[in-house]
Amino acid sequence: MDTELIVQTTSLPSVMEELRERAGEYVRNAHSKNTQRAYKTDWQHFEAWCSAHGRVSFPADLFETIVPYLTAFAGTLKVSTLLRRLTAIRVIHRARGAKLDTSDERFRIFWQGLRNKHHVRKTKKAPLMSPDLRRATQATANTLQGHRDRALLLIGFAAGLRRSELAGLWTAQGPDAPGWIEETADGLIVQLASSKTNQAGEEEAIGIPFGRDEAVCPVRAYRAWLAVSGITAGPIFRPISRHGKMGAYAITGAGIALVVKRVIGKTALAEGLTAEKARALADGFSGHSLRSGLATSAAKNGAPGHAIQRQLRHKSFTTTLEYIRIGSLFEGNAASFALV
Repeated sequence: MDTELIVQTTSLPSVMEELRERAGEYVRNAHSKNTQRAYKTDWQHFEAWCSAHGRVSFPADLFETIVPYLTAFAGTLKVSTLLRRLTAIRVIHRARGAKLDTSDERFRIFWQGLRNKHHVRKTKKAPLMSPDLRRATQATANTLQGHRDRALLLIGFAAGLRRSELAGLWTAQGPDAPGWIEETADGLIVQLASSKTNQAGEEEAIGIPFGRDEAVCPVRAYRAWLAVSGITAGPIFRPISRHGKMGAYAITGAGIALVVKRVIGKTALAEGLTAEKARALADGFSGHSLRSGLATSAAKNGAPGHAIQRQLRHKSFTTTLEYIRIGSLFEGNAASFALV
């Protein structure tokens, strides 16, 4: 037999194994890394429960295994967590070539009953409205932390960024940059390499214009932060210790939320609230308050719905309508015509 043919024949299994591995990587990339981690954790929890109770995790029987599993944690875990775990189980079954059909009418009735019994209405965090944003940014000190906080709040608000997007901004485009900021004569352009609703990596550009009032201008605040911090490359927003030392790495999404809460709390204290009330007020806000604050404030001030949708990059206008509804609760309200 020809020597070259022998080599090709013997190497074929290794080639196919490599192709299978690459194909598996493509399948995994269908979901974000955060989603992949969550699914992995959920599947491990399900496997552990099955092992402890003598059940087969794959392929799992819908009524012999899945229903008892969900029932075991109903009331202990949130319905949203149970739904995520059910989704993870279904996704992993599909990825392994087995179908887990949850459309069965008996299962649908079971799931609806579980939701009705244990559903807890989600408490939404308050939007940081533009007047509150103004007071919060003006109350920050002219320290390293104060400059960072002003720029962070104003950029996050003006661009309607998710907290992970805001935390991932760099000064320039690079292979490790989830997003970056470009300066132009008209303002700033936030470029996102990927986002929650854009896993394909198509770049998204968001414009941030100069503010009419210098005190709450995101462009000027951004420039001031870079000048004070000396940052010329890498992550824009970084953690700062209580001793005023800045880290070399990017702030986290959780860190963004803490900045929002801390600034709101300090502003409330400065305005005369007790420590307890200031803390309670701050707890009502989160990193998402910047994004929701832009949308709600814009809607309240009469911004066109399509402009809000474009800035927030909503795929569906239905999502945008929720912010418009909240922002315009008192605009043209029927009660104002009746209470005369």
